[in-house]
Amino acid sequence: MLIARADAYRTPPRTPPEPVPDGPPVPDDTLLAAAIRAVRAGTSPPRRRGSRSAGRRVGAGELPRTSAADTLAGLQAAVLTNDTLWIGYVNAEGGASQRVIAPIRVEGGFVTAYDHTADEVRTYPLHRITGVAELAE
Repeated sequence: MLIARADAYRTPPRTPPEPVPDGPPVPDDTLLAAAIRAVRAGTSPPRRRGSRSAGRRVGAGELPRTSAADTLAGLQAAVLTNDTLWIGYVNAEGGASQRVIAPIRVEGGFVTAYDHTADEVRTYPLHRITGVAELAE
């Protein structure tokens, strides 16, 4: 495109970015609490209590299955009560696995939780969770 005048612009000039405030970022209390739970958790995952999902008993080696509404409600309740859950999870390649997690936060289609299986805090997309079941402390 040819611009005839030297002072003619197609877009307005850019505004300078806002400066970053001084000091380190303030840690989120929920993530700090999860880190403390992770340190205190030890190496063994909690034992499974008579788990039920969607009104039926889950067999050994079988992933928990619940409806999307029950899954979301179970995760949100576990965040409020600091409970540990057993979840069924399907990864991006379609491989199914089981996880023992302590949910920290549920927001924006993701659950942030301390994963006892991996021994770290992880974020899981809600659409990949097949179901939840309760665990004993």
